[in-house]
Amino acid sequence: MSMKAKLAALAAASIMMFTACEDLLEDGTLQPDGSKPSITVNNPVNNQSVTATKGLRVSVTAVDKDEFSDITFVVKGSSGEKSLLDFSKVADKNVLELDTLLPIGNFMPGDYTLSISATDKRTNVMVQDVKFSVR
Repeated sequence: MSMKAKLAALAAASIMMFTACEDLLEDGTLQPDGSKPSITVNNPVNNQSVTATKGLRVSVTAVDKDEFSDITFVVKGSSGEKSLLDFSKVADKNVLELDTLLPIGNFMPGDYTLSISATDKRTNVMVQDVKFSVR
């Protein structure tokens, strides 16, 4: 291989290496960049009515161009009392799928809100609220 071919191959490899790191090198920080995570709530649907004895099925997909630092799930009653359910998932990836059944047998009949908050490693935050009722 000639010297020119070796230099061209080295230059091409260098360009590809630095291009792949563009997001991390763009400003040298992990400050918010304005691109909020996306949260799709597949279940429950807004204003869904559920039976306490059957539980609350939660199916969520969250996507972000950066990795997530955490995703928090909180259930509160309509009168704003403290959280009845509260848990987090730490996800060092940029796609998170969660499909689980939450126990709500101790919930009184009434209206509730499931609030899902996704924060990425640049501290961009997206919050998605879904109202549901327990009968």
